[in-house]
Amino acid sequence: MKKLIAYIDGASKGNPGKASLGFLIQDNTGKVLKESGASIGNATCNIAEYMALIAALIDCLEFECTELEIRSDSQLLIKQMQGSYKVKDEWLKKMNLIAERLVKRYKKVDFIHIPREENKQADKLANSHIETSLL
Repeated sequence: MKKLIAYIDGASKGNPGKASLGFLIQDNTGKVLKESGASIGNATCNIAEYMALIAALIDCLEFECTELEIRSDSQLLIKQMQGSYKVKDEWLKKMNLIAERLVKRYKKVDFIHIPREENKQADKLANSHIETSLL
């Protein structure tokens, strides 16, 4: 498989508070290959967004794609991964390092900021796991 598209989202009730992640992976025809979500305990929304990114980057490896397009409604995450925003928060620096290492496993990764309305499926996956999240 050559190119995949991953829609990612993180959720946090309380920020920080109960947090979760969600993502879906599609091929370039729009066929959904995988949907996933998980509770991640107590975290900020930005940490949840990074966790969603890292989980999607790991799960896309199983499809042996060479190109990946990450779509997210988190402008902070997208701009940080593109290198146009500096990562200042200590936890986000650690998560950014992990994400950057995973990105190197692909030939090409594009980060695309999308409106919230275009990320409803990933948002639904993330929010479906928020109530099972531990404090």
